[in-house]
Amino acid sequence: MNQAKHILVTAPLGFGGITSMMINIQKNIDRDKLNFDYLVLHDRHEDLEDVVIKMGSQKLIASADEVNNKWRRVFVRWYRLYRVFKDNEIKVLHLNGGPASDMTMVFIAKLAGVKHVTFHSHNAGNAVYRNKITVVMSKAFKMLMPAFVDEFWACSSLAAQFSFPKSIVKNQKYKFIPNGVALEKFSYNASVREEMRKKLGVEDKFVIGHAGRFNIQKNHEYLIEMFSALHSKCPDTVLLLFGDGELYKKIQDKVKKMNLEDSVRFMGTTDEMPKMYQAIDVFVMPSFCEGLPVAGVEAQASGLPVILADTITKEVGVTNCVKYLPLSDDKAKWVREILNFRGFKRYSRCEELKRAGFDEKDVARNFQNYYLKVLENLK
Repeated sequence: MNQAKHILVTAPLGFGGITSMMINIQKNIDRDKLNFDYLVLHDRHEDLEDVVIKMGSQKLIASADEVNNKWRRVFVRWYRLYRVFKDNEIKVLHLNGGPASDMTMVFIAKLAGVKHVTFHSHNAGNAVYRNKITVVMSKAFKMLMPAFVDEFWACSSLAAQFSFPKSIVKNQKYKFIPNGVALEKFSYNASVREEMRKKLGVEDKFVIGHAGRFNIQKNHEYLIEMFSALHSKCPDTVLLLFGDGELYKKIQDKVKKMNLEDSVRFMGTTDEMPKMYQAIDVFVMPSFCEGLPVAGVEAQASGLPVILADTITKEVGVTNCVKYLPLSDDKAKWVREILNFRGFKRYSRCEELKRAGFDEKDVARNFQNYYLKVLENLK
């Protein structure tokens, strides 16, 4: 038997949308032919690293966390990235990126001898990238992308516009790659819903749900303020927040300050999200920007009504239970739309999402075929 060919992919190995997508793909490819190694930028044990190691992956680390000076830390990390690419003789890099400033990794990869780089854009706005240096770098690096990037992929048209130069977008020289989801795992199940609502103690509550990393991009402050307005009008509401991140404590403090501790629950990260969606009544996501939120697809698969900020790409709105609303100062419209879904009749939407290309098996098959061809051509 021939040894599987490995490509290097960038993805943190904690819970998150990009990591979930890559692991779903990895589970559904023929790992005797193709497999992934993971490049991470922090030297720590992460929740999902044992999962990928059991599937035959290596975890390659380019960390500079021990360097206190932030500018020296940048250069140390660059050097360690170079050593990872060079020492492991990496030939193919799949970069799950956002801003064009991520091109620094591409430059280092090419310098170290990487032959093929795919830049896979997953973000659609710069709210999370407020550092002025990063913004300037992104504008400059966009012009250089065609000379260094071998393949352009994006999870949505907005993600392509955010990351790629106009020439690539205008001439459609990028591939639209839906974020694959294990749809059947999220299919609506009334008995699981009853079980989970009882387990969580929300049998008689109107449950609002949100899943996402606690960072600027996800706009938790707006979510908490909107929920406060909803809760004052409808006291039996409960908000379940799934995820972790750098703003976790700040949002906890805001909830406490607004006297919402009994109604807002911080659920952390969990591998039981398919069951958790069943317990929810309405899923909300007021993000400043999203490439294509996997959580929005998962929520639809479970038959949930989904309310998204109109800043989020429209490709995620596959079913007729998705509403887009503006992030205006007046949160009453969000409150009204949420209450309009009270008593919503749920059923599984997996078939609709499969037809739209979101089934992980279809995405994995296309991913495998593409990279086996790339690796064959590099011989």
